[in-house]
Formats: sequence, structure tokens, C-alpha cells
Amino acid sequence: MDGLELLKKQEELLQEGVPHAVVTLVESEGTARTHGKMLVLADGGIYGTVGGGAGERLAIRDAVQLLEQGKNAVRSYQLESPLSAAGKACGGSLTVFIESCPDTRPQLVMVGGGHVGLALIRAAKLAGFAVTLADTRGEQEIGQAIAAADRFLLLENFGSALAAQKLPAGAYYVVATYSHATDGEALGGVLQHTDAAYVGMIGSRRKIDALYEKLMAAGVTEKQLAAVHAPIGLALGGEAPEEIAVAILAELLMTRYGKRRGEL
Repeated sequence: MDGLELLKKQEELLQEGVPHAVVTLVESEGTARTHGKMLVLADGGIYGTVGGGAGERLAIRDAVQLLEQGKNAVRSYQLESPLSAAGKACGGSLTVFIESCPDTRPQLVMVGGGHVGLALIRAAKLAGFAVTLADTRGEQEIGQAIAAADRFLLLENFGSALAAQKLPAGAYYVVATYSHATDGEALGGVLQHTDAAYVGMIGSRRKIDALYEKLMAAGVTEKQLAAVHAPIGLALGGEAPEEIAVAILAELLMTRYGKRRGEL
């Protein structure tokens, strides 16, 4: 892959919001290659090269770690190789600059892929959100929602399993599962992610009050629950899944841009 092709690939990754790291060869000794660049994805997939071999493998490893941390760094590697015919080591060194390019889109974690969840996933993506769907159901039950989301987490349960997931800092969480009981369980799991930008849950005031009582009995504090948007969304009056999704998305955008109801 030449330089122009690599540039086009990175532009494509940026437009699609795909997190990646750019690894640029800045210095090498004992190798024929004097320049090179590659793109490293979060799963270790690559485009381009900085020379191959052990040095490149180490650079890929570090790029994945730095991308996860959202950091940039210069890394140097001392390379060893088998002895030459004259009995001398034929190693060298490699220095690269690793630049993280994380997904800068706002992150929505949609807990529940039912009718409302599917409608909100579609609407949120049109508004520029990257969407992670979390559910205990799989392809057969919620295939459309899974296909619409950027990422899918198949959970064993909505409580401890959701709490244990590594989710984006500053994410927007919406809880809309398939029952009152699982909504309460999911909210308890979501509240373990203390770096959330927004937490909201669907449901009537009566249902929410009952769930809050159970959650407080389980150790959730009033302060935590006071920060939850419930009932979720602006009171626009619609009842269809798409109308509810618009009401929720409007509240997400108000939170994102620091607006209050009634402000222009």
C-alpha cells in the first residue's frame, strides 16, 4: 500500500469514526528501510508497514495499547537476529512515533434493542453518535438493532455483566429493556459507570418510583438516582417508537450542548 492509498484509507477510517493509531518510522539502524507508515486498528489489524518482522510486531502491540489509553508516544526497539555466517549479531534498532486517533463522536450506550432501542439507534446515528448496543438477547431476537449499531455487547445479565463492561468515558446511557425488572437491573449496572455524561431510563413515573425503592434498598444512593433522567426524553406527546426516540434524542442533544428547556 503506497502513501496515497494509506492516506485515503485513513480518511475513510476518520469519516467512519473507526479508532486507529498512526505508526510512523522516524529512525532505523541496521535495516534497509528508512521510512514507513502504517495504520493500526484496535483489534491489531493493520494497513501499511514500517518494515515487518519483530520490530513491527512490537509497534503494533504498543499502538493497540496507546490507542486504548488515548495517548501518543515515541517507542524505540532494539532488534536481535540470528548470528551471521561470520558469527556476528545482525540486529538493529527501530524508532517509531505512535499517534492515537480515537473515535471523537459522542458515544451512546443503548441498553436494550427493542422497538424503541432500534428507533433511537437509527436516529442517534443520523445525529452523529457512535452507538454501542448492550442486550441479553442475540441475533434472532434483535437482529435489526444489532445490525444498526456500531458495536454489540451480548450480556449474561443487565446487572453485574453490564457494570463490568469497559465502556467509553463520557458516554450517554439509555435504558429501555424488555421488562420493568430488567430495566431496574440495567440501571443499577449503568450507575456503576460513574463517568457517564447522561443516564436516562424509559418508563412511567409510577414504575420508576417503584424501581428506585428497590435500587435504594440494594445500596444505590439518592444522589445517584437524582442524576438519572427518568421518565426519559422531552414531553413531545408521541407514543410510537420513532416519536419516543425523537424525544429522547432531543434530550441527549440538550445535554450535549449544555442547553436548558426553552433556551434557543
